[in-house]
Amino acid sequence: MKCRSCSSSNTRVTCTGHYETHTKRYCRCLDCGEKFRTVERYEVAKPIPLEPKVLQGCTNPNSKLTPHQVKLIRHLNQQGRSNAQIALKLGVNRSTICRIVNYKTYKTV
Repeated sequence: MKCRSCSSSNTRVTCTGHYETHTKRYCRCLDCGEKFRTVERYEVAKPIPLEPKVLQGCTNPNSKLTPHQVKLIRHLNQQGRSNAQIALKLGVNRSTICRIVNYKTYKTV
């Protein structure tokens, strides 16, 4: 794209926004520092790309813990065991135990 102020082609796109009927690009000229925006309109509405579904908890094939182990972690925590003791017993990081106990991960178990 050419700069509207100095007609230089030394420009960079700093941000892109995709919408149903158009795309906005925010640009900056590297020579004069001018900022400008371009809008590309579609003749046919373009579908917005969907975010890939992230498998979480036990549904992730790379998960180290089974649902039984997650229930065990929460049970041991309720009995008063420390996160460090539980982590050592199951061979995972202490912060992982903390996230499980506080239902930040493995929410469905």
